[in-house]
Amino acid sequence: MTRRVPKLAFTEGTKLMSIGSPPKSLNTVGVVTHPRRNCDELFTAIVGWVRARGARLIGLPEEAPAGVSHADQLPGEDFASTADLVIAAGGDGTILRALALAAPAGIPVLGVNLGRLGFLAEVDPPELGRALEAVGAGEYRVEERLALECTLHTDDGPTTVRAFNDLVAWRTPGFGQAALAVSVGGELFARYAADGIIVATPTESTAYTLSVGGPIVSPVVDAILVTPLAPHGLFNRTLTIAAAELLEIDVLGESAPVVVERDGARERELTPGTRIAVRRSDAPGLLVRLGWTSFYGRARRKLQLADPIELGNTREVKDNPRPRA
Repeated sequence: MTRRVPKLAFTEGTKLMSIGSPPKSLNTVGVVTHPRRNCDELFTAIVGWVRARGARLIGLPEEAPAGVSHADQLPGEDFASTADLVIAAGGDGTILRALALAAPAGIPVLGVNLGRLGFLAEVDPPELGRALEAVGAGEYRVEERLALECTLHTDDGPTTVRAFNDLVAWRTPGFGQAALAVSVGGELFARYAADGIIVATPTESTAYTLSVGGPIVSPVVDAILVTPLAPHGLFNRTLTIAAAELLEIDVLGESAPVVVERDGARERELTPGTRIAVRRSDAPGLLVRLGWTSFYGRARRKLQLADPIELGNTREVKDNPRPRA
């Protein structure tokens, strides 16, 4: 089956085609917020837009923000299945939390950046009004983001979690190095004595993996990145495998206990003899994209990439720089 590959930008003035399963109507809008961010102005814009459409507004009981106190409060298991669209206001952590709620129900998420970097967000607060108008007019598309299904095989039985950014297995401080074996498709690739291993999606390639020397990967690439953390050995490069391949990480007998984190949240500690199996999830994350910028434009802006041509040449280049004999 051929996967549809989304474009990274849209032609100005054209009707935008959606990818995935966008809602046919927007009768119910869910809001996920950062608990410590001031969202009052955003709530005013969202509430006005929802009321103008005659739609229903829902929130999560544990948040119940004052700005949308009149919204219906639904528990997490009912929240996404009821919503046609989820608006996540916060940083990347808030958007990842919204994706975790919305992905199983196939509901798209519009990210509004209230954080420092907000790489997953589509708009900043001043653009929200225009963004809502575009969404209401259907001038958007839904971009699929690879999610990882991660199964932790322990003595207590298997536990499966979903990650949209990364799964990190790292040593418990004070107990020595982690000893980890990485296998792909049942075949051993490498054993590492290291601080740990990052297993990341292309979405995460601009985050933790990048900070340890990993590559920037376009989100339309269907791949899983495996990057060792401070390995004791010469090989410290990122391994890129197809998303369809099975990745397995074994905690070896001589290893220190390993802490597993998923999208920044601690899951549990694994002891030697346990295994982590990672494969593509059948419930990808869905992000609303408006076409106002591309992944590369967003990366250039968010990562503050300096352009040496724009900076100018600060020294004079002589016609013949070679010294005379």
